[in-house]
Amino acid sequence: MTSSTLPTGGVDLARTLAPLSMLPGDPTLHLGPGRLERATVTPHGSGTIVVSWDASTAQAEVETFGNGAEWLAQQAPGLLGLRDDPAGFAPTSHALRDLWRRHRGDRVASTGTLWHDLAWFVLQQRVTRGEAAAQWARLVRALGSPAPGPVDLLVPPAPAVVGRLRYDQLHRFGIERQRAENLLSAAQFAHRLHSRPELEADGVLEAVRAVRGVGPWTSGCLAAITYGQADTVITGDSGIPSMVAWLLAREQRADDTRMLELLEPYRPHRYRVIRLVFAAGAKPPRRAPRAAPHEIRGR
Repeated sequence: MTSSTLPTGGVDLARTLAPLSMLPGDPTLHLGPGRLERATVTPHGSGTIVVSWDASTAQAEVETFGNGAEWLAQQAPGLLGLRDDPAGFAPTSHALRDLWRRHRGDRVASTGTLWHDLAWFVLQQRVTRGEAAAQWARLVRALGSPAPGPVDLLVPPAPAVVGRLRYDQLHRFGIERQRAENLLSAAQFAHRLHSRPELEADGVLEAVRAVRGVGPWTSGCLAAITYGQADTVITGDSGIPSMVAWLLAREQRADDTRMLELLEPYRPHRYRVIRLVFAAGAKPPRRAPRAAPHEIRGR
């Protein structure tokens, strides 16, 4: 176990950490008012990080548990967005300027937990958020382990555990063959990579792009969430381009090319803009019906 106090300055921890809770019912995470609990897999084994904070004191209490405790303690400043520097971000458009004024404490966090995040994002490929949340919860509850420390969480299964499975053994969690095979390839990659701690973020991202099933969307999510790269633009998403275009140009539909054009003036803070777009809930009027869930368990 480790324990430390970190000064947080003007960082809004609730907003900074919010993307970690995008899948409801995640058995590896609890995020509530003034408190984060997260169980994960580190290069040194299972670990749990518990962060509690009070905005009035501008500091956070950090405790870590398990074999990965020391590693998680070293990652904590990045996880809380304390290593992100928004200096130079001064949006000129009225919409962004107002959003940044209201959300100036938002920071780009970096988890550092490659395997956890990679598995999490592979399961979100081409399905609804609800489907992904249910499948992730089933996978973790079946194959994970109790988290170390005084928390009621589960640690995701280690990459070595998942990498030994056959694709059809993942069907019971609702994961069809393509994403199952992508997850197995990701697990085998992550297992190898845990033995190479010398690789920096750019080296890891270059290597992961060669993994089966890791396209621009998945690698972009890793660059943003795992490594906190504030100029990341997540391409290949069905909704983000139109959300960006709606807020910045009042255009109802856009593709990746148009999104990149609109974001170009905001280098090196393009992901910061995307975060503000989500904070605004900037969604254009909907035309197409929602996709129906695709259930394969029992087939």
